[in-house]
Amino acid sequence: MDAAGRIEQGDLLVLDDRILAIGSDVAPILERLGPDAELRRFDARGALVLPGFVHGHMHLCQTLFRGAAEQSDLLLWLRERIWPLEMQHTPDSMAASVRLGLCELIAGGVTTINDMGTVHHTDVVAETLIDMGVRAVFGPALMDAGEGVPDGMLRPARAQLDDTLAIARRYDRAGDGRLHVSLAPRFILSCSEGLWHDVAAVSRERGMLIHTHIAEAPTEGAAVKGAVGVHATPYFEKHGVLSERFVGAHGVWLDEEEMGIMARADAALVHCPGSNMKLASGWADVAAWKRHGIRCGLGSDGAACNNRLDTFTEMGLAAGINRVKHRDDPMSARDVVALATCDGARALGLFREIGSLECGKQADIAVVDVSTPRCAPFGLDDPYTALVHGANSSDVTLTMCAGKVLYDWGDWKTMDPLAVVAESRREGLALLDRARAAGTLR
Repeated sequence: MDAAGRIEQGDLLVLDDRILAIGSDVAPILERLGPDAELRRFDARGALVLPGFVHGHMHLCQTLFRGAAEQSDLLLWLRERIWPLEMQHTPDSMAASVRLGLCELIAGGVTTINDMGTVHHTDVVAETLIDMGVRAVFGPALMDAGEGVPDGMLRPARAQLDDTLAIARRYDRAGDGRLHVSLAPRFILSCSEGLWHDVAAVSRERGMLIHTHIAEAPTEGAAVKGAVGVHATPYFEKHGVLSERFVGAHGVWLDEEEMGIMARADAALVHCPGSNMKLASGWADVAAWKRHGIRCGLGSDGAACNNRLDTFTEMGLAAGINRVKHRDDPMSARDVVALATCDGARALGLFREIGSLECGKQADIAVVDVSTPRCAPFGLDDPYTALVHGANSSDVTLTMCAGKVLYDWGDWKTMDPLAVVAESRREGLALLDRARAAGTLR
């Protein structure tokens, strides 16, 4: 997935956390090392070796809510289920939610996530990310206003920003450099004008990413215009929020003028097709984003509105939606794989380190078996089509992040999946009981 579009048949050599050599460059190095060198070998015959997937928009705090928030309108979904459930998280339930999400993501070849948490227990999210071995951009959701937001989730803007900066001092570049802390104002309807002003200032001063939601659903768009007089994009432009450090999830309802504003600011967007369809939000026009030159990636959103955290599903949906919208000139399968790898890395500002298999880059790698019947007969001949239209997450045989194996042929190296599932069941039921007892669920 490099700029040259290379596909090579051969070996890939990793030293520590970096890719040392690829293809024909590997054999001379092995010869110099000699037959007694201690090497760990992984057989990838019949498989594709590709960059680890980059999940551009996630809510790991919502994994415990899978199947418990089935409303099909964004604002009702948030007000009647998600915010009341998020309010009831404890440190234990948060850790269980993060582990459950990562258990699925890692087995599906994901090595990098961009996560928006809730308003509390962000330290638990950070510690769990470190323990599980993934690469992540993450931050607490910032909320200081909004209809239907539980009182316990609203705090003064300055206090929330101070908490985020404290998290950044403790965890930015933690986990051997894998973690990056972001500013994560939830969306316009839950953030005051003053909060957006402060977020923009802190982002400029400290170079922190801003991760938020933009133009996700028609009801949200109408509510935003009613609240601030304009749609989200010109509002963000007016308040200095848009820049190369801006990552906006969804972008379903952006018009041509708004896409132009995003492109001029070099802001990025993340396509979440499964979530958009399940919440009846609409179909984003990723081809139009790309035509305007907007950096863009792919994500699943949270398990409460998808319910899968599966890159292969999202790639297939992204390709299908694009073909419906642009039947005479659809994106290629390679374009779709790029959304989940190199383009996703660019959207998060991480392409110098990840997103393609190149010497010197971080050894974030996924291996996908395409010798299965669903990818036959041409899985190795046309890898992009095999990945987008044939393979699924069960075909992933190896996931490596920063040179460390996280998953190998059904064996999770940083967690016990049976224990994770049991813990999620226990903590999920207890969380639902707390929410019911609080009388906030509708």
